[in-house]
Amino acid sequence: MRLSLLRGVAFIAAAALMVPPPGFAQVLPPVEQPTAPAAPLYNAEQLDALLAQIALYPDELLTQVLMASTYPLEIVGASRWLAQGSNKALSGDALVQALKAQNWDPSVKSLVPFPQVLEMLNSNLDWTQQLGYAFANQQNDVWNSVQRLRVQAQSAGMLQSTEQQTVAVESGAIVIQPANPQVVYVPVYNPSVVYGSWPYPAYPPAYYPPPGYVGSALVAGLAFAAGVATVGALWGWCGPRWYGGYGNWGGSVNVNVNRYNNINVNRPPLSQGGWRPPAAGGPGGRPARPPGGPIGAAGRPAQLPANAIGRPNVQVPGNLARPQQQPARPGGPAVGGPTGGNPSRPSAPQQRPAGGATRQASPSQQPGGAFGGINNSRNAGQFGQRGAQSRSVQQQRGGSGSAARAAPQQRGGAGGGAAARGGGGGAAARGGGGRR
Repeated sequence: MRLSLLRGVAFIAAAALMVPPPGFAQVLPPVEQPTAPAAPLYNAEQLDALLAQIALYPDELLTQVLMASTYPLEIVGASRWLAQGSNKALSGDALVQALKAQNWDPSVKSLVPFPQVLEMLNSNLDWTQQLGYAFANQQNDVWNSVQRLRVQAQSAGMLQSTEQQTVAVESGAIVIQPANPQVVYVPVYNPSVVYGSWPYPAYPPAYYPPPGYVGSALVAGLAFAAGVATVGALWGWCGPRWYGGYGNWGGSVNVNVNRYNNINVNRPPLSQGGWRPPAAGGPGGRPARPPGGPIGAAGRPAQLPANAIGRPNVQVPGNLARPQQQPARPGGPAVGGPTGGNPSRPSAPQQRPAGGATRQASPSQQPGGAFGGINNSRNAGQFGQRGAQSRSVQQQRGGSGSAARAAPQQRGGAGGGAAARGGGGGAAARGGGGRR
């Protein structure tokens, strides 16, 4: 018994010697929790190409489309439901009551009165999923792109108030609203026309024309589908809240909570006025990773490119981009140039500055037609100059044979060629001698 006790005491003493004193205790670093990688994002060129199809929609309809695009599977379900039986004939309160049985997000339900828009989203799911991914992960960038596209369309003379819609500037943002609050007209347009020359050859704008609007109705700019009577319970409950300025516009979705919850009868109610996207990979079908589609894989976001949509230095054809220089419309007054001149009066060839600098072509020398120069806007000035020189050369032909090729028409006195050097001479004169 005594021997066992001594062994126990010896064991405890040995264990105590093995424990380091407090000053030598090891402090282990905290275990770092792994963080989820940031979602890949689209760059400005991709967003502009993605949103060009819908950026000119009325604000509320645009907001509904953007929110609904984060529920692509529900869009498919709503499109199929609308094609069943007599559902397409429902309207007003009868439509509202029928939709209460459906477990869709209010944004999807609110698009049912717009079958043309709903079908566009359903028939082009790759574009719809990219749109929803962008809005869920880059909401501010999406609103910024919308405003820059609207600025571009307005500078091209294609976005203005009409009988169908009102266009106004509020706090620096372009706002589009139905002219009649009871009727909504969906604008239909070709992005390659309405925005002028598209500055991103690598990312052409997504374009899905609806049936019946693929011909001449889209050549002149905006067309409008038949007006849709608003359904009280499904309209007027959301809209964008704009802020910021050029290149840094932002926004959020302003939601009327009570009206949202009245539509959202089969889902958890909303308790605040700000919209939040659904969980990635949830039942609505929002993709967790960038889906494939018309704008390709997510690029690396960077600052706005020098030729960004909406910037003042973006060159577009004169007959599209500058409404003050457009020719008179049938039945309307003539529209003058920047100084109020007559656009129908041809401009005389101007003298080229010393050093061979290329002058800017006048509006009357730009290629004509709605699509004139649409893919060559950067060279439009050079084309106009060459045309002016060619015409003046032809005017001098007549009695002088091949020597008439020497120079454009001289202005004023002697020695005034367009690019004269030295003494008198023609367009390419060197020290008084002409060169063919």
